[in-house]
Amino acid sequence: MSHAAALIALLAASPALAGEETTSDSGLSDAETSYTGAQMLEGEVDVDFADVTDGVWAGESQTTYAYFSGNTLYAGAEDADGNSIDAIIEFFWFESSIDRGSDFYVAVIKARTSPATENGWYLTTDDRPVLSVEATTDTSTEAGAFRWDWSIPFENYGMDSYGEVTMTTAYGVGGSAEGAAMYAKKVEEDGATADVEVQSKGYVSSEYKVQTQYQVTLYRWNMYVDGSPGDMAWDFYLDNQDRDEENAYHEYFLAMQVDEGEPFTISSLDLGANLNGWWWWEETSLGLSINDITLAAPAYEEDDDEDDGGEDTGWGGDTGWGGDTGWTDDGDDTGWTDDGGDDTGGAVPVTTLDDDPTADDGGASITIFSCSSAPASSLGLGWLALLALAARRRED
Repeated sequence: MSHAAALIALLAASPALAGEETTSDSGLSDAETSYTGAQMLEGEVDVDFADVTDGVWAGESQTTYAYFSGNTLYAGAEDADGNSIDAIIEFFWFESSIDRGSDFYVAVIKARTSPATENGWYLTTDDRPVLSVEATTDTSTEAGAFRWDWSIPFENYGMDSYGEVTMTTAYGVGGSAEGAAMYAKKVEEDGATADVEVQSKGYVSSEYKVQTQYQVTLYRWNMYVDGSPGDMAWDFYLDNQDRDEENAYHEYFLAMQVDEGEPFTISSLDLGANLNGWWWWEETSLGLSINDITLAAPAYEEDDDEDDGGEDTGWGGDTGWGGDTGWTDDGDDTGWTDDGGDDTGGAVPVTTLDDDPTADDGGASITIFSCSSAPASSLGLGWLALLALAARRRED
């Protein structure tokens, strides 16, 4: 079995875990991104950014935007002709990391260049990328770095194929595993299927991972990757005009590591696009930079199972009258009832007294509860004496 086939078999055999989306009949994930053993960072709480500006590829008369909608960061730029570059970005923190005294994060970046074909623009096929994504961080501060070895794609690759291609990308880091994988299955126009270029390294933990799955139409696309601890760059090229009027779309996983409990800052996340026009040598570009994206681990939230809602002292909580031992108030006027605890506490048998069971008024009755730690012989007899005296006085 080839390495690619073994990888696909391994991923296909992994059982669906709680919190992980299953796949639909079409083979695509019900959700664009699924994750287990990781938490999505909350926008403007756990992750935020300073501002958005024109990037290195910025063209004339373009407008840029960047904002959070829920926990998803939307960003992009558009020019006066309608050409655009857009990105959807989500950030995750892994609940269980390799014991390196670190926190691990991954940003899932979904980017797209859309040419305004109705206005005579199309994706360039020259030596400029149709889609460029680059992230930088300041390693001189010694506050974390990019894990370029696990960021995906982490190697150059190309696809020379007509037809539909289903891409799957995954990154996982757990107590005993760390790995990244990207593979594709293509369906040719004649219906034949085949495996496309595969990248994989390490072992993608089935318990702690984030993965995506998406379908695109590819023909002679080439990806060039350049990674280092302080810079991660992906340039996506099209070298054939057969697909120059389609969108250029790709997904990227940016893996990050920082000292445990410390925030991580992406100094800039740059996106760029290049297009050509129908006029001879006419060209344009778009670009934006999202600056100072700061990530922090989510605040710890105590599990509801660990707190029964009581106070440290009093009637509820782990100590006092509630819990596994002691007493709880039954809410009525008769007193206390056993909460079903252990044998060290509880109620003695109920005693019901009636001064005259044969009387028409049914008599006066009372239910007596007593803590079992008190001798029933003395305490019970005391109560009986008081009740007998009260009944005698009532008859008088």
